[in-house]
Parts: sequence; C-alpha cells; structure tokens
Amino acid sequence: MNGLERYAKTETKRMILIIVIYAIGAFSVPYVKIAELFGGSKVAEFLVGFVCKSACAILPIYLISELAFKNMFKPQKGFLKGLLLCIPAFIVAIDNFPILPQITGYMSINVQFFEGLAYVLFCLSIGLLEESIFRGNILPLFMYTFKRNKRGLFLSVVISSAIFGAMHLLNLFGGFSAAVFLQVGYSFLIGCTCALAMLMTGNLLTAVAIHAIFDMGGFLSDYFGSGTLWTTENIILTAVVSLICALALVIVFFKKDFSDVYENWGLNELPLQQ
Repeated sequence: MNGLERYAKTETKRMILIIVIYAIGAFSVPYVKIAELFGGSKVAEFLVGFVCKSACAILPIYLISELAFKNMFKPQKGFLKGLLLCIPAFIVAIDNFPILPQITGYMSINVQFFEGLAYVLFCLSIGLLEESIFRGNILPLFMYTFKRNKRGLFLSVVISSAIFGAMHLLNLFGGFSAAVFLQVGYSFLIGCTCALAMLMTGNLLTAVAIHAIFDMGGFLSDYFGSGTLWTTENIILTAVVSLICALALVIVFFKKDFSDVYENWGLNELPLQQ
C-alpha cells in the first residue's frame, strides 16, 4: 500500500473533500474565454474545451491508479452481462437527443463535419473528466467508508451523485437562472444512472460512455439546433422513458450482488481508521 492510498483510507473524508475542491477548480476553467483568443468559433470552443477538460482529467485518472482502483478500467468477469443490464441507462442517454422534435418538424439540426467532430471530442472529454472524478474516485471512497451491504452502496451512490449535482450550482456565477436548479436535479439523476451502470459492469468506461452520449444529445440543440425542443410530446416521451428506465435500473440494483465489485476495486477490507 503506497502513501497516497494509505492516506485516502485513513483520512477518507478529507480525501473526498480534497477531490471535490479539485473538481470545483477543474469545472471553473474558463475554456470559453480562452477560445475567444483563437477566434471564438464553435470549433475553437469545442477544441479548447476538449484540451482543458482532458488535461484536468489526468490527475483524477492518476489517483484511480494510485488508490488501487485501477481495475475499474479493465473488463471484469460478467462484463457483457453487466453491459446488457445497462441498456436502460444507455436508453436514457440516447433519449436526451432531440429525436422526436426533429421527426415532428419542431426542430432542425444543422452541423458541419468538423464542428460535429470537435463537438464529439468535447463531449467525450466532459464525460472522462466528470466520471473520473465522481464515479472513479468519490464513489469508491464512499463505498470504502460505508458498510459493505446494499444500504451502504445505496448511500454511496446517492451521496456521490448529490455532490455531483450540487457542483452545477457553480453555473450561478455566470448569472442567476432558475434553469440551474433544474440542471442540478437532472445532473443528480444522470449521476445515479452512471454510477449504477459502472457498478453493473465494474468498469468506469461504461459510465464515461453514457455520460458522453447524454451530453451529446443535451447540448446538440443549444449549439446546432433551431426551433422548439420541449414540445408537449417530447416532455411526455422523456418523462415516460426516464421513469421506465429508472425503475428497471433500481430493480436490477436491489437484485444484483455487487460483492465482486468490492473485491475487484480493493474495497473489501475494513477502513484503516476503524
């Protein structure tokens, strides 16, 4: 056990606080302002954002390795079965695309090839940064803190996702908007979704993929869309799909045994501070 791992497992709460503080800094990097130095185009914004967020992801990825959680990057036994159980999570992410508004003619999407490529890279970097911090570090540290049972795992998922959702309150510094509080709510839910998907597969990259797909759909109308996104039909479809998929994920969570995840991530031993 190296010094950093020992510190994390003897001062777990402090380690979580340190990582949260780092997350605040990483989330606050003014990549849009930096992009203005390069012309401020969409492509510049996406590429600068990709570079900034990828660079900020280096430290949490390093911590994953140093804290002995590196197995979460490897396909575990039962990975394919776990991936099938994650289908509802992927459906939630795909449902975030403005598919119905386009089909019904309420919205159109106009994106050029290089804009689209830069946009995909940008969304991937968001998923990598945020998942490596919250699901790659904070979630397993909470799992280490609580008892190794379903209640402890539930608390780990909920609390780590609540912190992730609360992080989006930083957007209030850009100007007050009631939409920020809505963003906090659905960020909490997508955080729970990504956490459950990672637990089912034992692999962090599953959560990164779901998060990136969700963001690709969510930001698409903001950057490239024209028209009305939240039509009555789209609100109803999103609500129904989300509820069905959430119910499916919750049922799987309470039925599945996650003892192999604790073992693979080195979380079986009792906390050293105890």
